[in-house]
Amino acid sequence: MEIIIRPTLASDAAALCEVYSQPLAQRETLQLPKPSVTMWTQRLENIPTGVYSYVAEVDGKVVGNIGFHHSQRPRTSHCASFGIGVHDDYHGLGIGSKLIETIIELADNWLQIKRIQLEVNADNEKAIACYKKFGFEIEGECKAGSFRDGEYINTYYMARVIA
Repeated sequence: MEIIIRPTLASDAAALCEVYSQPLAQRETLQLPKPSVTMWTQRLENIPTGVYSYVAEVDGKVVGNIGFHHSQRPRTSHCASFGIGVHDDYHGLGIGSKLIETIIELADNWLQIKRIQLEVNADNEKAIACYKKFGFEIEGECKAGSFRDGEYINTYYMARVIA
């Protein structure tokens, strides 16, 4: 299986709507259920400065997405964060890892980013293990950091800092 990573296009709106409509994607990301293609089209047509978006394709189908946010504030311009989603049918196939590798390469070799940070649901063991594989460490826990399925859940703050 070949995984192709490429920049996100506005024409990917319907595919991203499908990715983020999946039950696990809704559960483990901060996206709301039942996103519209119009919402995704507007997002993709108005990507702000410092935001880099990539999709993962398998056999021509968009199966994952990562949005990488490079801080534009002078005192935090060495920092970035990301959000990631993978289609439920493609979990465990290395899609997330390929997307993370893409943004780490961008951060380390092109943008002079020292710190990449993220938030993850504290019970999302598979995602936490994936992030740790890339050198991310848990820095703290936010009590009731997110609301999902009618209840508050804790989130971890994780970061990868280049010494």
